Amino acid sequence: METQQMRTISSLTFSPLVVSVTPVPKANSALSLDCSGICSQQLLAGLMIRDPVNETDTAGYLAERRRPPGSKKTRHLLPGDTSSEATFNTIRTWMTDCLDNHPNCPKSHVGNGSYTPPLPRRLLEVANGKVVLREDAGQKRHPYACLSHCWGPSPRRPESTILKAKRATIEKLKVEVSWKELTKTFQDAIDICRRLGIDFLWIDALCILQDSNDDWSLNAAEVGSIYENALITIAASKSKEGCQGCYSTADPRYLARLVDGSNDVYVRLKPPSYPVHEVYLDLENFPLLDRAWVYQEMHLSVRVLHFCSQEVIWSCRRMRRSESGVSDEEATDELVNLTDLHGWDPSWKTLGENGMENPRALWYRTVEEYTRLHISYPSDIFPALAALTQRMHRLRPQDMFLAGLWKNTLLLDLMWRTPAGPQFGRPAKWRAPSWSWASVQVKVAWDLRLASVFGVVELLDVRCDTKGPPEMGNFSGRDEVVITLRAPLLKATWKKPWVRSRWPIISRSTEMKDGKMDVNRFYPDYDYDLPGEHHISWDSEFFLVPIAISTMLLDEGDSDGPKNNAHLVLALRAKEKVGTYERLGYVEIVEDHVFADWSREGFQARFGRVDAILRAIPRQVITVV
Repeated sequence: METQQMRTISSLTFSPLVVSVTPVPKANSALSLDCSGICSQQLLAGLMIRDPVNETDTAGYLAERRRPPGSKKTRHLLPGDTSSEATFNTIRTWMTDCLDNHPNCPKSHVGNGSYTPPLPRRLLEVANGKVVLREDAGQKRHPYACLSHCWGPSPRRPESTILKAKRATIEKLKVEVSWKELTKTFQDAIDICRRLGIDFLWIDALCILQDSNDDWSLNAAEVGSIYENALITIAASKSKEGCQGCYSTADPRYLARLVDGSNDVYVRLKPPSYPVHEVYLDLENFPLLDRAWVYQEMHLSVRVLHFCSQEVIWSCRRMRRSESGVSDEEATDELVNLTDLHGWDPSWKTLGENGMENPRALWYRTVEEYTRLHISYPSDIFPALAALTQRMHRLRPQDMFLAGLWKNTLLLDLMWRTPAGPQFGRPAKWRAPSWSWASVQVKVAWDLRLASVFGVVELLDVRCDTKGPPEMGNFSGRDEVVITLRAPLLKATWKKPWVRSRWPIISRSTEMKDGKMDVNRFYPDYDYDLPGEHHISWDSEFFLVPIAISTMLLDEGDSDGPKNNAHLVLALRAKEKVGTYERLGYVEIVEDHVFADWSREGFQARFGRVDAILRAIPRQVITVV
């Protein structure tokens, strides 16, 4: 036992008594507590326990006062097994509360009288002790669940052995699906449905013909509606592969122990919190959330049951609940409005008129979060986001989707960058034009403080021909996905960097005073040093196209110079065909001797001066492929 002065933790003042806890080195070890002399009145719920070894307050152990179920911010005792009846009683309580009391959580699975959304083309019927693939389920309205999972592979059970629907096996699956051939995750999902009274289940591997491009494309285009209209989505959030299942037994350290001398105060290790933002993505405890396909599944599902390593977490458009109480959150009225596009996400706070985030900013953030996730097949880059693209189109009904960008904001959309730097080359197989973020294999981002496009830049033409819906990204060919601009084209030379993150470029344009332009930040789209058709050697000629100006300011103490506005430029390389170029990267020019004299002027004055200089430079027609 340790005595301290009065202290404040999590905005609450606690008694000076703190329980020392010895961290448990092994999962099957007992929790060791030094609680002698501590009575329940001397401990408060939510008190962080001190680690006696490291003398820190970051051990993650919590002393909890037992409270009645349903209390606000209540911490609950974990059953210890997510397949337990205690866990399922909690799940049923959450589901009943949502269905009865959450007007913002749609009940599409039962229809609303005027509109009954279609069922998936195929469903697994899991009632009556059998599993049968039904193609006629859509003739009658059935509540159904969806499964969100990682396919594999596993050394013990390679992905190729996972049971899938194929043209040669579908008739057999219509008679009965062999239980022994199902992965542990599939078996657990079926058991979950049966225990919740749900007779039908949609699993992508078994409800889409995996060896039919036509069937796959047809169903992939409808996957958003499939998840939206499900009664619930079962997420195997703790599993990296199909053999790991949904259920788990908790580490004993997370199970509460009654404090000696108390009848209502418990101590336990704090379970991992649900990651509410990509910055806090916990891939060790929630590996499922690292999958690109899962991104839209989670955002479009009305209700999700996350089966985690220590507990079950419920998420709907009104609240998040966990068995431990650690991940409990409430959605505000403003955040609920965002469900027009996505499910509830408490990190969404940049709202525009009528409580809805600006569609352009919303799309940028969606792509930023999506491009950091793992995608097994590069060709899935557009299909795995297609459902969210369709819903974004509802917010931009007069707009046109162009290989990940939008026509009405195309010049601003072109200003994506790779903030982490060039980590990879271009994809081995072409999948998107160089001006699209889908042409790179790293996370991309935009500067949301983009202010204005230079008046000298004009979009002349866009061609983006696809086979099928544009959001699926099945392009007719490289030559059919191009944009044509009229803009100033400044010659430049590619020089080796002499300081990290500072890339000098020598301008050869007499209109820009013949000299060195100081490029504060240059973001290459890919690693130019790699061999192949996209390799670029030092001292190569390339071109700069000024596009926009940003109100972005340099950070305090930035060694690159004083705070200023940034002039945003595309870096291009000439192709074999005259007048044709490919994108190489994104450039920020924050200061140089051309603009230095005006650094103390206001934004409009500086923008006007730069625009005037650019207007004096002859414009050229530029086709970017």
